[in-house]
Formats: sequence, structure tokens, C-alpha cells
Amino acid sequence: MAAPLESEVKTFLKTVANTVLKLDILSYYHDHPFAMDNAEGLARWLNRRTADVVAGLEELTRHGLFSHESEGGSAVYAFQPDEKTAALVERVIASYRLTREAVYTEVLALQEKQDELRREYQRILFTERGRTETILNSLEESVLVLNRTGTVLLANGQFYERFAQAGIAEREGPGLEELAASGEIAGAVRSSIAKIGEESLEETELGHGERFYRLQSTPVTGPDGKVIQGEEGGPAATVTVFRDITREREIERMREDFISMLTHDLRNPLGIIFGSSTLVLDGKLGLLNEKQHKLLSNVVKSCGLMDRLIEDFLTLSKLEAGQLPLSRESVDLNSLLQGVLQMFQPQIAELGLEAGFTTECEEVRVSADLIQLERVVSNLVSNAIKYNREGGRIDVRSFREGNLVKVAVDDTGKGISAEELPYVFEKFRRAAAVEHVKGTGLGLTIAKQLIGAMGGQIKVESEEGRGSRFTFSLPAL
Repeated sequence: MAAPLESEVKTFLKTVANTVLKLDILSYYHDHPFAMDNAEGLARWLNRRTADVVAGLEELTRHGLFSHESEGGSAVYAFQPDEKTAALVERVIASYRLTREAVYTEVLALQEKQDELRREYQRILFTERGRTETILNSLEESVLVLNRTGTVLLANGQFYERFAQAGIAEREGPGLEELAASGEIAGAVRSSIAKIGEESLEETELGHGERFYRLQSTPVTGPDGKVIQGEEGGPAATVTVFRDITREREIERMREDFISMLTHDLRNPLGIIFGSSTLVLDGKLGLLNEKQHKLLSNVVKSCGLMDRLIEDFLTLSKLEAGQLPLSRESVDLNSLLQGVLQMFQPQIAELGLEAGFTTECEEVRVSADLIQLERVVSNLVSNAIKYNREGGRIDVRSFREGNLVKVAVDDTGKGISAEELPYVFEKFRRAAAVEHVKGTGLGLTIAKQLIGAMGGQIKVESEEGRGSRFTFSLPAL
């Protein structure tokens, strides 16, 4: 076993001659102290790469062991250490030669291990890349991965089929403009990438051929979920997904056609029927017998129901399309609640119900559309009346929680089963226990949409056989 190296030799090995290449260079000049050669000649002698030898010589020169004339590949190096350093190099080379065989064996083992790890890494990389490409090519959406400079790192088959220039082959490294079939496609991708991190809800859409696409771009993240940063800051790469929204556009067009049909083709004739029937019912065209009056009253009542159904359809369609304008103002909530209860007093009395209003705040105001908020409260109170039991009770209450104002409408009706409760606010969904009561199944859906549009939330609590509580909240002024 070799004797322990003295402190100076250890320090020299750690700070100066810290690679096998540097030790080989020093060994050469130790044996040829007056030799003068350039890096290329020394590289041939040592059987090393010229660039590596240049780097080693430059580092040893910075430590004062070499000097050279001229610069670059023509520089000639001379071994010129001071007396103390020359003696230290003598000891280092002697130690190195004693242990060179062991060092070479260790280095070779390390190199072999590195080669093995490199091969394993390439195998894993190839496997993962193949798996990734298989997954991406199985998606219906087109996917494009770009680095910061706009170079295409990856594009799936759907992108090449739909958006790439005709005849271009799948390969690595093309630029976005080189790959994309048109400037509009490249522009849409860059626009989508520019919106990363913005709070704007506006999304990038692209019309291509006869189809429409919505683009969404996100930064590439690492295994820890964090965004992989580039050298100059910002995401190193981005993924852009093209989602086909052609069907959504068609549905939107159908919705607009449906609204138009309701507004003109259905509502206008209905108005004529209602007006004519009312005119006859009022005796303007002569007296009616009891049977005629009853039948015509049913026609007028049905026209009213039909008109409310059309109005619900129109309101919901506009809400879902974001086309219902809201006229916000400062609303005295307690006055509104009491006014709605007063409006329903005849129905409440007719069914033998009891109703009450309580509040935990003398005056509270919210920013809301007065007409639409009244519509929400009327819907909740109307449901509490329709679905209540004989002799039951309705309680309306307002209270504050922090910066929110809350309104709760309680009834003692049949309640909603636990299975049906999650679907209460869905369109046309009605509880089985109340299917015999007339209704469109749109009232609660509209109420939820309206409260959401005014910046609030609505929820329901219910127990079958014990009644329900609907609560909505709005920000207080």
C-alpha cells in the first residue's frame, strides 16, 4: 500500500494537477524539462484531443507552471516553474507514477460506468420518447412543443396532418414558421403563448379550413411540477394544444337560431292568441256562457304559462351565452325580500301557509340588478310555496357573514332526497317527489346563473320529509 501523501502534495493535486490529463502533461515536461511544443504536437504525443490539451495547458499556465508565446492554436508552451514548484512537481510526479496503474484502473472503471450509464440513459430516453409520441399521436387534439426561440421540439401526427405544410416530413428542429402551413397558424400559436400567465379570460381561436380550434398554451414543467426555466428567465419550452371547437360553434349557432325561433316564430303568434282570447273573454265581442268562459280562461292561463316558459328559455340561453346585460344598482335587500313576500301573500293565505321574515341587520345593500335579483327571490319563495305541505311554514332570513350578505329561504315541504340533491340546479331536473307539480325545471338553473353573474353563490340543504333551505350570498356594499 502506498504511503500517505504529504499535505503540500495533496493540496497541489486538489488545486492544480486535479485531472489525469494535467498529470500526464506535467509528466511529459518533467521528463523533457527544456521541451517547447504547441498543444497540437503535445496532443499527438499524449494521444489526447487537442482541445482538451489546450484547456489543461491554459489552467496550468494560470497557476504559473507554463509560459507561452503568441495565442491560439499556434501558441508554444514552455515549462517554467519556480524552484519550489519544480520540487513539488517532482514529488507529485513520483507519487503519480507509483500509483498510476491504480489510478488508470480506477479511471477506466469510472469511464466504463459512465458509458454504461450513458447507454442506459439513451435507452430510457428513447423508450420514453417513443411512449410520449405514442400517447400524443393517440390524442384527438393537435399538440405542438416549442422552445423559447420558436424551434419545434415535438409535434404529434395530428398537427402534421392538419396544420403542417404539405409534403413536409416529421423531423426535429424546424422553426414554427417553416413548419406551419400558414402565417395565421404561426401567429395564433405565438398569440396563445403570449397569454401565458395573463389573467385575461380571452382565449386564442383559429379558423382553419372548415373547422375552428381553440388554442391553449402552458409552460413545460419538470417532475416536481415546477416550470422549467430558460437561461434568460421565463419558460424553457411551451406546449400548445389545439382543441377542435367546430361542434361547439355549431351548437352556438343552433342556440341563436332557437332563440330567434322563440322570439319571433313562437312568441309573436302566442301574443296574438293571448290578446284575442283576452278580448273575447272580457266580453268585447259578446257575452259568453259559463262553459265558453271557462275554456277561454284556460286558454289565457296557458298562454301565460307558455310565455313564462319562453321567457325562461330566453333568459337561460342569454345567460349561458354571456349575452344577458345586468343593470347594477344599489339594492336595499331587506325591502326587496319583504316586497316579494307581500306579493305572494294571496297564494300563501290560499294554501293555509305561514310566512315570516327576519333579519340580523337593520339595513344592508348589495350591488345587483334589481329586476333579476327580485326574480331569483321570487323563484325561491314560489318553490317554497308550491312544494310545501298543507299548513306548513316559509321563513325568509337575511344576515351577514364578513363582507357577504346571505339570504336563506326555508320551507317545511317534502324535501329532496340525498340522491337527487346534487342535481337540483341542473336544467330540466326535477325531484321525483314533486313531479306532479307543474314547472319547467329551469327556475333554479336560472337562479344559480343569475346569482353567479352578480358575483355570488347559491346552495341548497335538504332532508327528505323535513323541508329544504336555499341560501344565496352576495358581496355587501
